[in-house]
Formats: sequence, structure tokens, C-alpha cells
Amino acid sequence: MNNIFFNKYLTIILLVLLSLALGYWAGSNFPYTQNTISSSVSNSISSSSSIDQNLFSHVWNIIHTNYFYQNVSNKNLYYGAINGMVNSLGDPHTLFFTPSQASSYYKAISGNNFAGIGVSLGYNTSGHIIIEQVLPNTPASNTGLIDGDIILSVNGNNSSNINNVVNEVRGNAGSSVSLKVQEQNGSIKIFNIKREQVHVSSEQIKNLGNGIIDVQILRFSDSSLSQWENSYSNTMSTVEALHPKKIILDLRGNPGGYFDAAIYAAGEFLPLNTLVAKQENRGGSYNSFRTTYQGNLQNIPLVILVNGGTASAAEIFSGAMQYYHRAIIVGQDTYGKGTAQNTFTFSDGALLVLTTKHWLLPSGRWITPKDPIIPNIKVNFSSKDFAQGIDNQLLAAENAN
Repeated sequence: MNNIFFNKYLTIILLVLLSLALGYWAGSNFPYTQNTISSSVSNSISSSSSIDQNLFSHVWNIIHTNYFYQNVSNKNLYYGAINGMVNSLGDPHTLFFTPSQASSYYKAISGNNFAGIGVSLGYNTSGHIIIEQVLPNTPASNTGLIDGDIILSVNGNNSSNINNVVNEVRGNAGSSVSLKVQEQNGSIKIFNIKREQVHVSSEQIKNLGNGIIDVQILRFSDSSLSQWENSYSNTMSTVEALHPKKIILDLRGNPGGYFDAAIYAAGEFLPLNTLVAKQENRGGSYNSFRTTYQGNLQNIPLVILVNGGTASAAEIFSGAMQYYHRAIIVGQDTYGKGTAQNTFTFSDGALLVLTTKHWLLPSGRWITPKDPIIPNIKVNFSSKDFAQGIDNQLLAAENAN
């Protein structure tokens, strides 16, 4: 897990936390029908004199009449065309999912049980698919796989498409999957892992002793916002019952989730009605978001651990805590995702996740990859120490004052 691994790679969680880094706008969902869209598209194309309205149908027909392999799927062509249109925006957080991909998407963000190995995936800056996080108490956690390993192939199949990798890794409980990975020292290894039913809670509590409680928040999402809020509230009640002298919130590798979850979470540590974030839409209108309750951990010293995988809602939360000097931020620069997405569902089950807003910290600052959350105490992760069971960033958080 060297600096390259944590250097603002695109975090797209697709095994356990599928695309939570997209950072939903409060999980908003808008149904659309093909007829509505078709009418709008026709009007838009008609208004542009530079677009040949017949080009699409010409290409479609040429493929069907001239392509050497005759078994052409109209459905694949159709969805491929839409996917190309979405990709042309050049926005890594705007994505199109076919109906089958959308089904996997919903299952993953729900946090429900599935048969897998227990890792989250991402892209590094070179475009390689990497293991972003090996989740605790899962099949992968006992294999020797570590965060930052590059996935070269799954079951002997090479792919640069993260959706394909997901489909290869998932399978029936009890079956095995073979991963060929490149470790950070350059060595190549093959791991054969038996799939199991995996369910990972969004929060993990660990008592570090001396009154220090470590809470790892894996995501700001569950099957619904209310379910996540209930889980978070129960976790904080458990922490309160331990009478902590210091709380460490570990948000490393947390790709975000529901925007409103970050606002809700802040209420545990900031006074009622405190401004947490603002959002601006494409028309330039702003909305302000404030804490809606005042939790019982207001006066407990707080340290937040972050890294290059900390994104979206996790950055909203961390940035607000840093702005109000409520927490010491320890670790590495965050990902820098200051945009919010809406989800649009269609009658055939397809899904579009589209960037529609960006959010701002209380100061009005817009978080971007060039201007992320910068820790108060910078600590690069040591994979050498980690291999020996030592988490040097967590130790720095324990000692932060």
C-alpha cells in the first residue's frame, strides 16, 4: 500500500460496496420511460444542425449486414450505444448499468448477504484494477491478499472492465475462485479462495485500551438511509457505553454513500443546527445542510483516519470536522470527490447514475482531486509494518493530541 496506490485512484467499490464512491444525492431515484426519453432525444437532435440524424441507423444496419460474425445481439448493440454516450461525458462518476448490472448494483449497496470473497475493488491511476480493501472476517482476509494488490486475472480471464471482474469473483457459496495478482514488490501470486456468504456491517468497533475506542466506518450506506442511520446510532450508543476518553473514526477506504448520511453522522459530534455542507446545482442554486440532532459524544476528543480511498460522504464528514476544529485528521490526502449523483431507473431495469450537483464545505470550499482533505498529521501507510501486524497510521492516531 505505497503512495502510488493511495494517490487519488478512482474508487469504485463493486464487490461489497458496489459504486458507493458515486456518492448518491440522498439516494434519489427517478423513474423514466423509453417513450419520454425518445421524444426528448429526437427534439434535441433535431435542434442541432451538425448532427446527422440518420448516422446511428446507418451504422446499425451496416453492422447487421456486413459484420463477419452474424450473431449480433440487438440488445448488446443498444446498451453499448447508451454506454458509449455516457462514457463520452468523461465523468468517472457518471455510469450506465444494464438491467443485469443494475440488479447486482442494488444487491451490493444493500449490504445483504452474497457469495463472494470480501474485498472492495478500485482503479489505480494507471487504470489497473486493484484490491482497494480486504474486509475483516471474510474469506479474503485469511489468504495473504493485501490492499493495493493488482488483479491480473480471475479464473484465468484477463479484464480491464471492473464489472467483468465482479461477475467472475462472485459465485455460489462453497465454490472457489482463482485470483492472479501482482503484489507491490512486483511478485506474481495466485490465490485460490473459497466463496462464502458475506455480510459486512457498515461499522466495526474495537477497544484499543486506555479509553481509546476505534470505530471503522466502511461506508455511509446500507439498504436504505434509515437503516444506515439506525446502525450508526446503535454503534454510537455502544461507544458511549464504553465511556471513551478518545474516539478514532477510521474512514480509510470509505468511498462514501448517501450524502444525507454524512449530515446525520455529524450530529453526533457537532452542536444542533451546525452547518455541515452546501450543495450547488447546475443552475447555481444553493442548499444548506445542518445537523438535525445533538449527540452525546460532543466533548470526547476525536481523531479521524483518512487516505486516498476516503471519498464523497466520508470527505463531507471529515471536512466539516476539520473546519470546526472538532477532530484531528490523520493519514493521507483524500480522494477529492466533491460531486453528487442522482440515480435514474428505466422501465427495462437499466440504471443511469448521473452527476447533477457538487457539494461544498462550510467554508464554501469545493473538494476536488487537486484540492482534497489534507490531514493535520500526514502519515504514509507502511505496507512493511502492516505485513508484520503493525498499522502505523492507527498508531499515529492513538498518539495524536
